[in-house]
Amino acid sequence: MEYKSGRAALGCFLLLALIAAAAYPSSGVTFTPGQGWQKESIDPGIKGAKVFNAAFTAYLDGKYSKAARLFKKVIKEGDKSLHEEAGILLAECYLGEREYRAAFKQYEKFITDYPASQWIDRAYEGELECAKAALAGAKIRYIGLKIWGGYGFAEKVVDKITSRRPFSDYARDAQMALADSYFRRGRYIESATAYREYLELFGENPLSPVALLGVAKSYYFDARGPGYNPVPYYRSTSVISEIEREYPSTPQAQEAEGFKARAEVALAHHYYIIGQWYVKKKQPQAALMYFNKVLTEYRETTWAEKSKAEIDLLSGRVRGGNGS
Repeated sequence: MEYKSGRAALGCFLLLALIAAAAYPSSGVTFTPGQGWQKESIDPGIKGAKVFNAAFTAYLDGKYSKAARLFKKVIKEGDKSLHEEAGILLAECYLGEREYRAAFKQYEKFITDYPASQWIDRAYEGELECAKAALAGAKIRYIGLKIWGGYGFAEKVVDKITSRRPFSDYARDAQMALADSYFRRGRYIESATAYREYLELFGENPLSPVALLGVAKSYYFDARGPGYNPVPYYRSTSVISEIEREYPSTPQAQEAEGFKARAEVALAHHYYIIGQWYVKKKQPQAALMYFNKVLTEYRETTWAEKSKAEIDLLSGRVRGGNGS
């Protein structure tokens, strides 16, 4: 009996919800990717309809500040049937004004207030646009001032998007934008990690070779140059081999080949420098070992020719037993 009563109560609740929804007519707002926001006429008898229409017109005219002020008024004073659309459009106004912090905050509020909204995907997309703009170096406004604080803000937005909808296109695009931003800023260890995370999180997709090339280039540019730690060059060539094996016919494989050649030149130069150091230390046997390494492993580089010349000079000394 209690079970039946519970079902009856639930049915009554759903019926009331449907009646309530019917009591709030649609504002006639639609959103289409590529065309943006559009609106049909609203019943002028709805409280706040006139203000909503004025706000929407201002938005389409690019008068985002005016539109935002009017949408706020609709949310505060207008009929509830207009609140949802006014809420998402208020966020769009902030985005249009490049007020990325305010836009993100409003999108977050909208997602919380209307989790089942037909505009929920647009809210996530708007958050992604905020993150991409900040990661690209956009100035972030804060209390009326323009400051360079966008990167930290954008990284938090990416974390929010990827944690909330980890397998969505929004999370995938956000992760790639984050990796690209690290790379542009010369934070190569972070970019290599972010590109690798992209590959691990989102599996095989059309941008997989792009991400893998990002890993290889990050390692290459992380190297300080010949004479220093050669490990980043080896890491780069290892990833390039992975690209050549997995994506041999892609533009990324062709670009990777160029970086492989540059890495090999750097490694040849590196070991030539070490060989010269041992010459100065009067240790010809050790010097020969490194010059021979250049000659055999990096034969196509100019450093191989120079190493051959050094070998010819040193070989006579070694055969003659002169270690000085």
